[in-house]
Amino acid sequence: MHIPVLATEIIEALAIEPGKIYVDGTTGGAGHSKMILEGKPEHLYSFDQDKEVIDRLEATKDWSLVHSNFKNIWSYGKENNVKINGGILLDLGLSSIQLDDPNRGFSFKYESDLDMRMDQGLEFSAKDIVNQYNEKDLADIIYRYGEERKSRQIAAAIIKYRPFDTSNKLADLIKIIYARGSNGKTFRIHPATRTYQALRIEVNKELEVLEEFLELDFDVLESGAVLAIISFHSLEDRIVKNAFKKYVSECKLELLCKKPIIAKEEEISQNPRSRSAKLRLARVL
Repeated sequence: MHIPVLATEIIEALAIEPGKIYVDGTTGGAGHSKMILEGKPEHLYSFDQDKEVIDRLEATKDWSLVHSNFKNIWSYGKENNVKINGGILLDLGLSSIQLDDPNRGFSFKYESDLDMRMDQGLEFSAKDIVNQYNEKDLADIIYRYGEERKSRQIAAAIIKYRPFDTSNKLADLIKIIYARGSNGKTFRIHPATRTYQALRIEVNKELEVLEEFLELDFDVLESGAVLAIISFHSLEDRIVKNAFKKYVSECKLELLCKKPIIAKEEEISQNPRSRSAKLRLARVL
C-alpha cells in the first residue's frame, strides 16, 4: 500500500488554490498528486521517469501525466507555455511501486535481476556497475553515496566474487562481511542498505539530477510558487539546503521553515519510511 509521506504538511505548505498550476515531479504511487487534485487546482502536471508509474494512471482535463525526469520540468514549461504559480513538490524517496516489484532489483529481499533503474530506458544498471567498475571506483561510490564505512572491504569482495546477477546474492555477500566483526550482534538495518543506496544513486545519477533541477528557471516559476522537497538522506538534503540558501541570498526565494520539517511520531508508527524524511520549503519572491 502506498502511503504519501508528510502528506498533511505538504498540503498545508502548497495551500492549493483554484486557478493555480502545480507540479508533482515524482509521482510514484500518486498519493501526493491525488491530494493536490482534491484542492481543485487549475491544473496539475505529474512527472515520473518510470513509464510503469505513468501507465498505471489516467489523465483528466485538469491532470496531465508526463513521462519524464523532474529535471525536465523547466524545458517542459517553456515548450508548453506552462507557468507554475502554485508550487512544485519533489518526493525524492524510492516509490513503493519500484521497491515492492521483485523484478526491479531495488530490494535485497528478492532473487531478482540486479537492475535498480528508475527509468527502464537507461542503458546502465546496477549489475553493470558491480561487474564492470574497478575496485577504487566501486569503493569511492559506496563510500560517497552510501556513507558506508566498510566501502573498501565491500569493493574488494565484489571484485573477488563477481560476477553478480541477482540482488540478494550481493546482499548476502555484504552481510557476511559485516558478520565477521559483529560478535553475533544483530543489525538495526540490513548491512547492505547503504551499499544499495549508493548503487541506486549512481545508476540513476540522482544527485546530478537534483542539482540540475535546482538550477531554477524563474521564467517558468512565478512569484508566490512554493517549492516543497522531501529528501531521505543527508546528501540530498545538503544539496537542497545549499541551493535554497543561495537563492535566498540572491533575493529570489524566501524560506518557509528554517529547519527541515520531519514526521511526527504518529506518522512514523503508521509509515516507518517517513522516519528519515526531511521536508524543506521555500517560496518564490
